[in-house]
Amino acid sequence: MTVLVVGAAGTLGRACVESLIASGQEVVGADRDEIELPGARNFALDVTQSRAVDELVAEVEASGPITGVVYAAGLNLTGFVSDTNWEEYARLMAVNLQGAFHTGAAIQRAARSNPRRFSCVFISSTAGLKGEAGGSVYVASKFALIGFMQSYAAEIAELGGRANAVCPGNVASPMLKTLAAKIAQRQGKTEREILELMENETSYRRLIEPQEVAATCSWLISQESSGISGQTIVVNGPVA
Repeated sequence: MTVLVVGAAGTLGRACVESLIASGQEVVGADRDEIELPGARNFALDVTQSRAVDELVAEVEASGPITGVVYAAGLNLTGFVSDTNWEEYARLMAVNLQGAFHTGAAIQRAARSNPRRFSCVFISSTAGLKGEAGGSVYVASKFALIGFMQSYAAEIAELGGRANAVCPGNVASPMLKTLAAKIAQRQGKTEREILELMENETSYRRLIEPQEVAATCSWLISQESSGISGQTIVVNGPVA
């Protein structure tokens, strides 16, 4: 099996690459800049460009069908609706949502031309399940990603395909620290105070580890989850 991980240089993407390789999958890693992930074939990819996605999928398919996709590309943005920077808004939507469309379209076309069983996992967020003040742009993109996944899953079922979404809670990552710093600045608090609030949102009283998300994605890629499609899996602790 060949699994394409889009956004492979990020915290979650990298963890997925490592988890998939450990499970015996052949992995292709793609990110905006060329990357070097041990054990994977690595490519540079701008997901906002549909032609670039089509070309990468065609190149990978030349040596064998893609049987799994993890879409882990994502940007974050915080701020009130009235203060929205529309250039940043467009960039986030292009990566978080439009890139998923580009990837899904390329895989769907490939499966029509060369039938196979395949599984796609789109990493959303618990922010895609409930709105939050100051997070409207990111939240909207993650809600929309789940809607896209559900529609896409219905379309690819006849082709032997499955699609699911994974919604992590607050993941220990550089992105979360950057977000915490921006929220802290807006609220007049310290970064540490915001991170503590994030840690205490669930009864775990801790952040989710990237490997916990990756293990879920790997399972959804595998045939062990063959009866699951169109579903949203939350990786988080119970609400505190």
